[in-house]
Amino acid sequence: MSATMSTPKSSAETRRAERKEKRREELVDAALRVFSRVGFATAKMEDVAVEAGTSKGTVYLYFDSKEHLFEEMVKAKMLPLFVEAEAELAVDVGSAEERLKAHVKFFYKKILNSDRRQIMRLIMAEGPNFPHLAEFYHANILSRGQAMMTAIIEEGVEKGEFRALSGHGLAQNVFAGALLAAMWKLIFDPYQPLDLDAYYETHVDLVLNGLKAT
Repeated sequence: MSATMSTPKSSAETRRAERKEKRREELVDAALRVFSRVGFATAKMEDVAVEAGTSKGTVYLYFDSKEHLFEEMVKAKMLPLFVEAEAELAVDVGSAEERLKAHVKFFYKKILNSDRRQIMRLIMAEGPNFPHLAEFYHANILSRGQAMMTAIIEEGVEKGEFRALSGHGLAQNVFAGALLAAMWKLIFDPYQPLDLDAYYETHVDLVLNGLKAT
């Protein structure tokens, strides 16, 4: 056997790797619950350990700081969604209007209608006090979302479906309604529940009627 050839993992090694990954996922889930409940600034690594039913030492085996844990939580919870969305966007089917509606619907379903919206709340609430975390979120999450939306809008302009609107912030404006929905669900929903499906229909109708070429 060549020295450069890798040796297949034994079943015991595979099980250990699976247990390690499962524990990592449990810690990430616990961190999201703790950060959502008490905020990033107040949360302690001990709190995450208690939430996960393990020791503080175990948490530090996987994450060397609270900031590292937060970043890995964002990656674990958000990046797979963007990989999925980018793969769908790479398939050139349908009109730009259909692609925009599907992309915004994906955002509503996968983020706004899940505990992932808590990550957005944490960034908005604590980002100014922890600029390195806000910068990390922008570089890894927001910029990718904006790039995908910009690509759809540019495609629509090229096909003659959308107007060639000039000015900065077009992609951000498309998502603005969704961000308001996220804040509403997190803060005001107990007093005035928001029907996300109906809200989405209104949101995307307003966006498309603003973008469509006459």
